[in-house]
Amino acid sequence: MKPSIFLSFALIALIFTSCLKNDNPATGTGDALIIAKHSGTNTVYGITLYAYSFGTFKSVTAINSNEIEKTYTLVSNQGYKTNFYYETPNAEFTSTKPTGSAFNFSAVFENGATTEFQDILTDKVLAVPTIGVCAYNPTKQILEISWTLLPDANSYAINILDGPTLIFASTELANTIKSYEISATSIGWATGFTPLNGKSYTVKLFAFLYEPGGGVYDMQAASVAEKTVAWGN
Repeated sequence: MKPSIFLSFALIALIFTSCLKNDNPATGTGDALIIAKHSGTNTVYGITLYAYSFGTFKSVTAINSNEIEKTYTLVSNQGYKTNFYYETPNAEFTSTKPTGSAFNFSAVFENGATTEFQDILTDKVLAVPTIGVCAYNPTKQILEISWTLLPDANSYAINILDGPTLIFASTELANTIKSYEISATSIGWATGFTPLNGKSYTVKLFAFLYEPGGGVYDMQAASVAEKTVAWGN
């Protein structure tokens, strides 16, 4: 899944940090969420961590209160030093759901200042969405995607990847939307990219569950389903 979920939220993170009304840039906010996806016929789970700041991070680490012997090292998201992340490697996803815990973040800023912050994660997870249609319509010259709505999802997003490279990212989609159409001229394609007829791409549908009273930078869980689709006739 790396790196699409983080790339699709790079703009969100920048908007969030620009809206922080704090005269002290050496402060941070952390967010931990549970990721669910399919591996064969099984649903497997991992952890994603975000750290946001109005200042510029030099380094960020985190410790789970349930496994204090392990240190998570976050890295810069697309080079944005106000937004660091960690994602569970694919090989470390397991069928065991993570338990509720506190994630304690420690950050060092480029000016040498340090700070600590915390996010509380419950054990609530989000089911993996079911993609219905994911096919190119040659008559309309669009990619048509539809899915079954999840009762708990607060929003959705769509990514398209060419191998490991993110080439398309939708805006955040409301939890009432259950279909989406993408043309070669739709907003969301990577700069200068045009999909090639006959080439296969990976479509990923993300669903998101916010923490109570939270939003796109304050999530509890996310899940992802994917399909391979050939573009064009």
